[in-house]
Amino acid sequence: MSLRVNTFAKILSLIVILLIPIILLYWYSNRTSINVVRHEVEKSMYKDLSFFAAKLDEMVTQFSKYGLLVSEDMNVRTLEFIDTANLYEQTDEKRRVEEKLRLLNVSSNWDTTISVYAPETGTFVSTNPTLEYDAASVTRNFSRSWRYTENQSAFFKNQPRFLRAVTHPFDAELGNAGLIVEISFGATELVKALDSFKAGGKGDPFLVSADAHKIEASDGNDKLQEELLPSLDLKELAKKRYIRVKLSEGEYTVSCALMPSLGLYLIDYVPIHEVTHPITANSFLFYLSILILLFVSIPAAYYLYINVQRPIKELIRGVRKLKKGEYPKLKVFHPNNEFHFLLVSFNEMASQIEQLIQNVYLETIRSRDANLKQLQSQINPHFLYNCFTLIRSLTRLGEKESVMQLALHLSKYYRYTTRTERQTAPLRDELDLVNSYLTIQTMNVQDLQYSIEIPQAMLEQEIPRLIIQPLVENAVVHGIEPLGMGTIRVEGAQDDRYNRITVTDNGVGISEERLAGLLQELSMPLTEDKGCALWNTHQRMYLQYGSEAGLRIVPRPEGGVTAEIYWPNRIDNTLTA
Repeated sequence: MSLRVNTFAKILSLIVILLIPIILLYWYSNRTSINVVRHEVEKSMYKDLSFFAAKLDEMVTQFSKYGLLVSEDMNVRTLEFIDTANLYEQTDEKRRVEEKLRLLNVSSNWDTTISVYAPETGTFVSTNPTLEYDAASVTRNFSRSWRYTENQSAFFKNQPRFLRAVTHPFDAELGNAGLIVEISFGATELVKALDSFKAGGKGDPFLVSADAHKIEASDGNDKLQEELLPSLDLKELAKKRYIRVKLSEGEYTVSCALMPSLGLYLIDYVPIHEVTHPITANSFLFYLSILILLFVSIPAAYYLYINVQRPIKELIRGVRKLKKGEYPKLKVFHPNNEFHFLLVSFNEMASQIEQLIQNVYLETIRSRDANLKQLQSQINPHFLYNCFTLIRSLTRLGEKESVMQLALHLSKYYRYTTRTERQTAPLRDELDLVNSYLTIQTMNVQDLQYSIEIPQAMLEQEIPRLIIQPLVENAVVHGIEPLGMGTIRVEGAQDDRYNRITVTDNGVGISEERLAGLLQELSMPLTEDKGCALWNTHQRMYLQYGSEAGLRIVPRPEGGVTAEIYWPNRIDNTLTA
């Protein structure tokens, strides 16, 4: 008992000693992971926000350049003197200016409007043909920098817009300007941009001006934004990459980027707890698992000692004697578990192993003899005689090239069929044999045609040797030769469950009585008075791959027969020689 308790205590102590460094290492790794994730999220957040702000600012700056380009354009400046021209020239000049403005405007996919007004001539041209000049509106909204205004014409349905005016010549007083160019775009374009940016992350971006005017995404959290803004110093925040702020719903990381052109601050905030939640959840599960493991390990250690250690020692003793060539009879324990079965089975195995070795040796001899007989049975003397007769006939006709081809394929055919060192071969080699056989037969049967279509993925599969050729030979001899013409197709297919190779001919076909008799013969043992080509094919597939493999014979309604061999498509069905 003292030995048992001592071993039990050692096992339990070992488990605890192993768990302590694991827990400490996991705690340190978990804290490091959380900090790294937070830091990377914050860096990525600031980087994305800065890039987005820069793109928006660049877009708005480009609109400002449009106004300068328009104000400096010589054709546009002619609007200052258009009253001296006749009506046709005035209309033509305004049309050309409108075309220039539209070409400039289509370069942006934003809702922008460019308008030009010459106060001296009272001429007004705009990319929006429905707009009319309103001197009071121009005076009220005039600004040389971008200005947000909600007081717009009826055409814009009083939707908020950003406007900027450029005058020529440049003058601080609007009344002295010879030409006024006004550029505007809808504030909804910024909302769309915020929606697009928000769709790519977990934040809630919004724009805010120095006087706390806010533009947010269409689905922005207005409540959280209103809670966040009072705690922010926008000027100081724009100088930093990010800060962390605690709100009612948890801790948030806040980033800010200034858009100088519009005078707006782009702000985004992300809940840190959502980013680190998977890590903290995994941490809780890990500690819970460790605690459960510790409590379970106590009875498990004792159980393993009582029910595993002693039977394993007995099995080790038996294996060592077995390696020396001895066949011991082990002492059988009765612990009411699997080791009782193992010990009994080991004793039975030891008593049978000598007999099994002898049986395997004899079976190997029989297998080699049977394989040799099977291979030799494939060498059909009648086929060989026909080939020699065909060579003789072609030689008389002076068909030297045909004779060479026939001799080449015949040599390849018999070289392959007489090899006995391996019981299996790649499907690629089997198809080469079939191709040689069918090439020879096309010289013998004048109107014989054939095709071989096998997926590339199947070509390296190992299959029993000479498994396809008997099917092709049956198709030629019994299907095509009686007609003197026909087509043979050799096709392969593969899915999640099976590999299939079919040999199809459009020959004379097979009667229902003959088919029924043939299928019955395939399922019966081989006798001396029975042909073995199709039976051998079926049995070899069955013995090699099990009950899920075999041979099918199916008559075709349009004439001919389809013979199919099939076997399971498993990773572990790679054969060895």
